[in-house]
Amino acid sequence: MTMPRGPGVWGLGKGNMNTTMEVQASQSARARFEQLIRFANEIKQDGFQLTSESEYAEVLQHIEDHKYLTNEGIPFEISMDQALFSWYENVYHPMTRAIDEAGLVYAFPDATRAELFLWVTRHWHFLKQENGPNVSAEAAAFSYGSKFGTGLILRLLNRVRLLAA
Repeated sequence: MTMPRGPGVWGLGKGNMNTTMEVQASQSARARFEQLIRFANEIKQDGFQLTSESEYAEVLQHIEDHKYLTNEGIPFEISMDQALFSWYENVYHPMTRAIDEAGLVYAFPDATRAELFLWVTRHWHFLKQENGPNVSAEAAAFSYGSKFGTGLILRLLNRVRLLAA
């Protein structure tokens, strides 16, 4: 079995993205993200906002990795626009639903939902490494809130929810 090579946190990507990457290298990650979502009204209406250039780069990498994984299972290649919509519906939206259910917006009042998405997704990755692949997005959100959230009552509530799951 050969391991996929290319860009990405987990080493994903087609590796033949030279032209796209060369053009994108001259733009900031935020500008590339803004260009990608220019027709994505759902994402714009969701108020997707990050505070650092590196966070925008990380989200772009999430979308590229999602595109790669999606293309691995189908006989044709989806575009970046299609990958964006698929990522939003199948990755971002379910995770932000779990974040909302865990009350993380209240536990981290200075963070945007998009930032919480990144933080919980990173935490989820490490939980899966420690506990195996069956860790749910909901469990990751509750775990993140109980470990790092502000407010004693919310942390205790999330711990109880985590133990009950």
